[in-house]
Amino acid sequence: MRKAFPLLIVLAVLFATSASAADGFPKSIAGFTLGESVERYGQYCRMEQSVPVSDAPFLSEVLVKPDVLPGVRGGSLAFGNCRNQGSLVRVKLKFNDRGKGFFDKLYDRYENAFGEPDKYLGDAFKNVIAWLWLFRNDKGEEVSLVLMWSRDKEVRPGVSIKMTHRTLMDAEYECYMERFGDGPSGSGKSAIRSLDAYVPR
Repeated sequence: MRKAFPLLIVLAVLFATSASAADGFPKSIAGFTLGESVERYGQYCRMEQSVPVSDAPFLSEVLVKPDVLPGVRGGSLAFGNCRNQGSLVRVKLKFNDRGKGFFDKLYDRYENAFGEPDKYLGDAFKNVIAWLWLFRNDKGEEVSLVLMWSRDKEVRPGVSIKMTHRTLMDAEYECYMERFGDGPSGSGKSAIRSLDAYVPR
């Protein structure tokens, strides 16, 4: 029974959604709303420590402070830095409760709210279990939601969620490619002279 009350608080925070969820196009989770200015959420993170995402330089990312949300041990907010600078594009959250039971409770809530997931993203051995829901509105915008449980220490161990406004992300990518192509000017690409250096010894 000790875990019941904290669990209720976590679920209440997660499912405190805006009116857009009612029309089948959720954009908010845990108080964060995709498309809003990330500056609105400065109290939850350290904005001065934001950095470009290494594999997606058209986005910048800032870490969510540990335990600033009930039951959440951390996460990140990713926002545009090209076409819609500062616009929140993605929310990642990781929970204190890393158990499969908590994952199952969240899955049941998601399935009740949104129906069966659109795709399985985990591995065949169930070391990583991940389910994807996709949402589209009448404007053609798309949001994705991924619920994941992992016992692989290299793949976000425990329970995590990732919610992404794919349309906004695509717009940031297109803007970046229009401006920089494969990379900013001056970031010349060198060629590998020999594979020997990349063979472990």
